[in-house]
Amino acid sequence: MANRCKSSCREIGMRIVANIVLLIAVSCLMTELLGYWLHRLLHSGVIGCLSRNHMKHHLVLYGPLQNQRSSAYRDATNESPSLGNIGLEWLIPAGLLLFGMVMAFHFLHVRLIYRFVSLGTSLLWGFLMFSYLHDVMHIEGFWMEKNRWLGRWFTSARTLHDIHHEVVNREGLMDRNFGIGFFLFDRLFGTLCIATQTLDKFAYERALERFRTILE
Repeated sequence: MANRCKSSCREIGMRIVANIVLLIAVSCLMTELLGYWLHRLLHSGVIGCLSRNHMKHHLVLYGPLQNQRSSAYRDATNESPSLGNIGLEWLIPAGLLLFGMVMAFHFLHVRLIYRFVSLGTSLLWGFLMFSYLHDVMHIEGFWMEKNRWLGRWFTSARTLHDIHHEVVNREGLMDRNFGIGFFLFDRLFGTLCIATQTLDKFAYERALERFRTILE
């Protein structure tokens, strides 16, 4: 009887661990997907108040004609409301999505441990990818590029992010490489670009005109 109880408890424990591992993976994937589409939204200019800081980052501080790396990260949120250097353009949509997750978990009666794991993973992954990793890609000589284990991945992702800053289409939009560390959804949705391109001066001028009111 005791052995049967121990075996049952072990099976339940293993099931919970397996569920948590799966939940972490799914939460990271969903955060990547939502971050990808939010990044695309910020580049569209459809909601000007959300695009303001992001397009300042792309057209003023790290524009196509500027060096993409400096000794310290140049923050576009210095004169705007933010949490640290995370602007409202990220915080407001992220807050709404997290609230939606909390409500969905409540109505679906998801166990508390799974709620905390999912929310915690989403917050941590979103911060690491779309804030921390993004910012250090613009710092000259950052330690990751020389790291034995991370160097190849980091420099490859950074190169794709440089392309994201440099490629402008004829509508004045930067429409390539919206991922930061991983580009799965760029591949899936046809926005991946792996080769640098000569800047289209007409497209660049179109971008400056298109976002003129946002950048003022």
